[in-house]
Parts: sequence; structure tokens; C-alpha cells
Amino acid sequence: MIFLKKIISAVLVAIMMLSIASVSVSAVDVEGLTTGEKALLTIQRADVNGDAKYSTDDVSLILKAAAGIIKIENEEYYDLDLDGYVSVKDAQLMLEVVTGVGKLITDEEALESFNTIINGVKTKKPGFNRTSTLVCPSVKITTSGFPLIAASLNVTNMEYKDYVNKMASLMGDSADVDELKQSAVEIYKPQTETKTIAAASNSHYTYFPVNNLGWSSKLTVSDIKSITYTVSDGCIIYTVKMGDYTYGKGQYPSGSKGFSDRQKLPYGKIFNIPALSEDDSTVVNSVQLKNGTVVLKADLATGNVVSVDYSYSYVTDVSSTNTSGNYTINMKTVTSTNVTEKFVMNVG
Repeated sequence: MIFLKKIISAVLVAIMMLSIASVSVSAVDVEGLTTGEKALLTIQRADVNGDAKYSTDDVSLILKAAAGIIKIENEEYYDLDLDGYVSVKDAQLMLEVVTGVGKLITDEEALESFNTIINGVKTKKPGFNRTSTLVCPSVKITTSGFPLIAASLNVTNMEYKDYVNKMASLMGDSADVDELKQSAVEIYKPQTETKTIAAASNSHYTYFPVNNLGWSSKLTVSDIKSITYTVSDGCIIYTVKMGDYTYGKGQYPSGSKGFSDRQKLPYGKIFNIPALSEDDSTVVNSVQLKNGTVVLKADLATGNVVSVDYSYSYVTDVSSTNTSGNYTINMKTVTSTNVTEKFVMNVG
């Protein structure tokens, strides 16, 4: 740690000595570029020595270029702040990035560059392998209305598999009971699906989030908890973390009619979120979307996606009513589901 501080101090002294030094460079044409494209350009050019990582070597080169000690060949890579000069300001900015005390771009710009890259999947249509997994760790049942002869089936927050066993004990052995038990086992098993999509296929529209839309992310900074990125081994690695959101009765857009409104929710701007359904006998009491994380890995030189990992969880609270003869059975089901989708590009 002391050694690192000495290095930083030495570099800062050099910056002070060169504070009036600057070298004019050809202006980089950024007209017509979006905020995300400009931010991506800044991330790419900060690797001034082209070794696919950020380090004090980059800082040193910018300082030497600003002082005129070295001849600039790829001059646009040294002008980090796009002011038309290679100066101490560029070196200081790079030093802050390398030491972790500053940022090359703002969170808003980082998210815009993230959106630019991930939306490119829908337009560039690279081939990819997709692996999606749904895991249901818990299904809690609350029931009421069963008559005295089956009063034991009136329960509160009982795990579904235990509830099925309770029902089976009342029903006795039969093919229906065996099928019911098996269904309880299947609910808790991970459901994994794999899919390979060829390059230039129209299936990108269907199989890459957000499914059935022409874009992959419309996130804004107000939608997320945080965004970070690192540059290593020739790649930019973004990590976007979401906050937790809970929607009460009537607040969550359900069914096919709610499709477009679900894409206005923070999670709906990046994830495939559940549609759910309601009718006269079924009501969605609440939906919680939580623990959302997207890890995007892109090639530093091209900005093309290498891989994307999506993960989030949702908890649904749904009530239903069933009438049989003179009895009305009320059931509330609280289901927890973990969702992951992993994509590896440039295959097929």
C-alpha cells in the first residue's frame, strides 16, 4: 500500500511539473454519435498502449505524449476528454481511473454505453447459445373453507410438497394420489432449456431479452441500483444491479393485455418478467421482483457482445376461489422463483 502511494505521489508530481504541457491532436469526429457511443469510444481509447487493460503504463504514455517526449501515432487514443488536446488533464483522469479514485465516465454514460452494446444484439444478430433455468425453491399454501371432514386441509403457509402429502394421507393410495405426489416433486426441480440461434436469424427477436421486442435494454439510471465496469483481457465487463420492487393488487400489468405496460417497469426494461393471469376466480395480490443482476462482457476493440448473464427472482402472491357444492374453498399461493439466462455469442 505504501509502495502504491509512492508511485501515485511520483506521478502526481510529474503532473504538476507538466501542468502547462499539451499537444494538439486532430479532432475526433463525434458528431452524430449518441451518448452511449461516445462513452464506449472513451472506454476503448483509454487503453492507449493497446494491451487490453488499464494500467499506469497508460498514464505514463499520456504524460509523455503531453510533454512531447514521444511521438503520437494513434493520437485519438490519448485525448480522453475529447477537447482536441493531449494534456495533463487526460493523464490525471487516467490515473484516477487506474487507482480507483475516479471514473472515466459517469454512471449515466456507462449505462448508455451498456445499452448501446446490448441493443446491438438485436441489430447485429450474432449467433448464440442460450441456457435458461427456472428454479422454484418455495411454494407456500394457505387455505380455508374445507368442511369438518377435511378440516386438516385448512392450513397457513404450508410448503406445497407437505400439503400434498397431507392431502394424500386423506385420499389413500390411488393413481391420482401418485400423480399428485409426482407433480409436487416436479415443481421444485430446476427447469432448464437450451437453444442455439444461428447468426443473422430472425429468432433473435424471440429468444434474446427482452423477448419479442426490437430492443434489449431501455434502462435509465433511475431504474437501477448500480452499474460498474472493468476492463481486462481485451474485454469490457459491465455489472448492472437492480433494486427490489413490489407491486400490490392491481399494480402489476398481468396477462397479454399488460405486455407493453410490463416493459415500462424497471425490470421489464431488461428482463423477461412473468405475465401472470387473472380472472373472476384468480387475483394477483402482489408481485415482488428482486435481486436483479446483468453481467455483460463485450469485446473492447469492437464493442460486440461476448456473453451476457441475467439473473433475478420473483415472488408472486395469488389468491383463487373454487366452489364445490355448498363449499367455497379459498387458496392463497405464494411462489418464489429464481430465473437465470446465460448467452454465449458468436456461435452457430
